[in-house]
Amino acid sequence: MLNIYHYFCDYIDAIKLMNVKKIFTGTILFLMIFLSNSTLCSGQSKEYFDAIKYYHANDTTEARNLFLVEVTNNPDNDAAYFYLALISSRDKKNNEETEKYFKKALEKDPKNFWYKYYMALYYADTDRLELTTVMLEELMIDFPEKSDLYFDAINAYLSQNDIIKALNTLEKIETITGKTEIIALTKMDLLFKQNKENDAYAFLEEYYKDCKTPKIATMLGDYYSRLFNDTTSLKYYDEAIEMSPGYTPAYYGKAHINRALRQYDKYFINIKPFIKDIKVDPKMKGEYLQELLSSQQFVTAFIPQVDSLMLDAHNAHPTDSTINSILGVYYYQTGRGTLAVDILKKNMEIYPDSYNAGFQYLLFLYYSQSWKEIIPVADTLLNRFPDNLDVIQLKAISQWQNQDIQGSIYSYKQLTTIAPKDSATCVFANSALGDLYYQQGMGQKAYKYYKKALKANPNYAPVLNNYAYYLSIEGKSLKKALAMSKKTVEQEPDNPTYLDTYAWILHLTGHSLEAKAFFKHAMIYGGKKSAVIIDHYADVLYTLKEYDLAFIYWDQAKALDNSLGIDEKIKLKKSLLQK
Repeated sequence: MLNIYHYFCDYIDAIKLMNVKKIFTGTILFLMIFLSNSTLCSGQSKEYFDAIKYYHANDTTEARNLFLVEVTNNPDNDAAYFYLALISSRDKKNNEETEKYFKKALEKDPKNFWYKYYMALYYADTDRLELTTVMLEELMIDFPEKSDLYFDAINAYLSQNDIIKALNTLEKIETITGKTEIIALTKMDLLFKQNKENDAYAFLEEYYKDCKTPKIATMLGDYYSRLFNDTTSLKYYDEAIEMSPGYTPAYYGKAHINRALRQYDKYFINIKPFIKDIKVDPKMKGEYLQELLSSQQFVTAFIPQVDSLMLDAHNAHPTDSTINSILGVYYYQTGRGTLAVDILKKNMEIYPDSYNAGFQYLLFLYYSQSWKEIIPVADTLLNRFPDNLDVIQLKAISQWQNQDIQGSIYSYKQLTTIAPKDSATCVFANSALGDLYYQQGMGQKAYKYYKKALKANPNYAPVLNNYAYYLSIEGKSLKKALAMSKKTVEQEPDNPTYLDTYAWILHLTGHSLEAKAFFKHAMIYGGKKSAVIIDHYADVLYTLKEYDLAFIYWDQAKALDNSLGIDEKIKLKKSLLQK
């Protein structure tokens, strides 16, 4: 079973320590608000207030000019220097100027928390983490009550691979805030980074005694589940649910154990909260459902329950393409093609610019042989994704099935024009063009396209077979036809169609006894279902003077398909025998 819980609620990712350099962006907004509301506004000049106004209007050029006027007229205005640093920091090439203004602001007000804090982050942003840690350590001494500083310091230490300092700093946080979930998860992360997984879970279990949260309980439940200690695992899951009745990860963990123990009634009860939770990433649900659907035996045994899960997923994410696609596949696999087509049609309408949504709908129409419906859908896709080979190919097949021979010929020619160097596409398209032209009674044109296909792939069995068979019908180039047909039998010795063609040409070239052996082989591998093959076999038997057996096979052929004129053939052959 796919243990997807670790994808949608991974412990480490849930408390992943932010890269110090990324703190830079979020802090700018806070500092802008702080400075614009600070007490420094008291007694400020008109230039300063105008500069603030331009700055918040994103006119940094005018703001910079006015701040420069301000520091010229009032060189002790630390806030003006700070704004100049903020403006300069937007241009990564002006690092020296940015640092100069930061230092000026700190020089004027060395105890200002935000100036020093932002300077620390600026050092991180310019890859000088040693200076970042020094400044953060100074700030922790000056402002020991600010717990966020300690987490920033941990980030800085981790960026320098100093796990010991990070752990020591974490202990300082605990003395300030007491035991909290974030501290537990952070220490877990640090222990994992030291490859101390057992120590990490031993710590967590001890910590849980004084800091009970649903997340920690579920983590311990998962840990014991991996150790196959189901009793302890279920105990922790139940405690998590007792603390938070809607805590999805705990239900998922219980469901995982229920399914492993084949407690399917409990499994379906506990997996439902996970499937119905709109906060769970639908892609992750999709992975889970696909894994579930891969067991055909399981699905067949629990169709009503699986139906319910699939609808729950759809109702939780009614416009999600992944979920809709999986639901469509499920309906198709369980013999509800109409529902499958409906859901995939809606999915394409919801995502008109999605090729995958449109093409999946097209494929299902193809599998359900809805030939007329395919054409407009294919045209819609080609309007958005012109010259797509797969779509054109499905359109060409559908046109052929709809007896739109000229349209099909146009589409197949389009394939060869778009992808002249794609040998697989050209072989397939030229093969189809050969068949289409032969159906129209244009044998020479058909052979021209067969030759093109064989030039790209001399061993392509479908073309070799059809080309050989049509030559045999016309009684032309039988030696060439026999050589081509022999290649198909060598490739697929149990293919009744290829065996029929080869045996028939052997018969036409005077090798009826050898042909009989190949026809007998074709009968074993499905030839008895084809009136044409049985008719050919009867002709061979008649030639070999096995008349009674020949008439038995002609009767069988007539029973399968009475449109081949076999009645007239039987009368003719019997009259010849009487003479």
